[in-house]
Amino acid sequence: MRSLFFLGAVLIVSQFTVSQTINDLVYLTKNDLSGTARYTSMGGAFGALGGDLTAIINNPASSSVFLNTEVGASINLQSRLNEGQFFGEFESTNEDSFHFDQFGVVFVFNNTDEKNPWSRISAAINVNRIANFNQKASLTGNNNKSIADYFLYYANGIEYQDIQLYSDETISDVYRYLGDEIGFGAQQAFLGYQSYIIDPLTADDTEKSYISNITSSNNRNNLDILNSGFHRKTSFNFSGLYKNILHLGMNFNLHKLDFRNKKDFFEGNQDLSSFVYDVNFNEDLISFGDGFSFQFGGILKIENIRLGATYDSPQWIDLQDETQQKISSYRFEDGFAIKETINPDITNSYLPYRLKIPSKTTLSFAYIFNLAGLISLDYSTQNFSQTYVSREGTSEFLNTLNEETNKILNPVNTLKIGGEYRLKNVSLRGGYFYQTKNQSTNENGNQALTFGFGFDFGGSNLNLSLVKFEQNRDFTVFSKGLTSPYSIKENLTQFTLSYNFKL
Repeated sequence: MRSLFFLGAVLIVSQFTVSQTINDLVYLTKNDLSGTARYTSMGGAFGALGGDLTAIINNPASSSVFLNTEVGASINLQSRLNEGQFFGEFESTNEDSFHFDQFGVVFVFNNTDEKNPWSRISAAINVNRIANFNQKASLTGNNNKSIADYFLYYANGIEYQDIQLYSDETISDVYRYLGDEIGFGAQQAFLGYQSYIIDPLTADDTEKSYISNITSSNNRNNLDILNSGFHRKTSFNFSGLYKNILHLGMNFNLHKLDFRNKKDFFEGNQDLSSFVYDVNFNEDLISFGDGFSFQFGGILKIENIRLGATYDSPQWIDLQDETQQKISSYRFEDGFAIKETINPDITNSYLPYRLKIPSKTTLSFAYIFNLAGLISLDYSTQNFSQTYVSREGTSEFLNTLNEETNKILNPVNTLKIGGEYRLKNVSLRGGYFYQTKNQSTNENGNQALTFGFGFDFGGSNLNLSLVKFEQNRDFTVFSKGLTSPYSIKENLTQFTLSYNFKL
């Protein structure tokens, strides 16, 4: 019998892996069309324009386009229709949320010395929510694979004696011990065995092969997903206007990431002869951490033409994961239906690791129509296949995850087009956003239509925008074993209100 140790708290630290899967990386690398109402109403096409607080996080040269010191904030209301597709069946869910989306201030210092080539210097701080992870989705479909395949994947290779429950032990004791001493896979084998879903091939304590106790060729799967959290970027900016024709700027960015995922999986419709049926498996994940990045950008003025270029460094974000799991199942025994519930009530806390989101390059063009209006275009490229997860020391799990990322995530090209027409103190705006598919399994990319208008009161301005955004992402039910694919199309309607005033 193994010797267990007790820590007096429901917390473990696993030395073997992190909990991230390719599903989670798809979420963590997403970017929304968010920020000020003027920025979002023009599809985010501000790389060659500047003069907007959110544009500063797009091209750091933007702050020296401002003529006066300015401060502003934005709020938005989001309504989501999530359409899940699983084995040809569709389920839709709706959700609404309200956010304080952006806050910023830019300080402008105009230089009256004609001998100094730097005619304007600006410094700015801008806080922007660049991704909102809130999502509620439900999926239902018939599957010829089973949750047993998930547990068999992890159990095969684990000795039978390691996942037994002896008379002086509790579920929590063993689950904690396995996480500390063997790792995540042993915990999954333990859950599968203790819920009667799998059994060892023989009763030998050293047996490492397992079989399923679920009999079915057409399981009914239900998957409910509830995500929440955000990726927030705080930019510290410095920019200058050189000889009144070239804006140059740089940002140092701090990143804050908080991602929470709740997954409730149910499997039913097993054969009448199945020993185990109606399995319910719950998993909760929390990923949180901080990081940094930097940017360099420029805007060149040639009469009515504006040319912009920006380099975004990789984002280096140090994360830590926590997970919880529980499972229940029914079985027939001696003519009675028995429900087995395995709830370790343990929080798995994993070693910190670093997520590297790849660099991005943006080229921009704008044309100004004699102060009556403008048209602007941004084109950027970012290779998400180079997303990388690392930790001190070697990790076979992370190496495998990085290989999967390289195969599944794609280089992404993004096109933003925006226009603005001014009627005295009122501005009318519109835009279009298109992003090529970021996963090899996607059928479509992401796209948005944007609209808005603004009122200039001289010392302040009020702007409103409407964004209709369609985002497409593909996932698998679990990362191993039961890897049946599903997709979620998110139709987002976003209203943003911004108010800025000059100091």
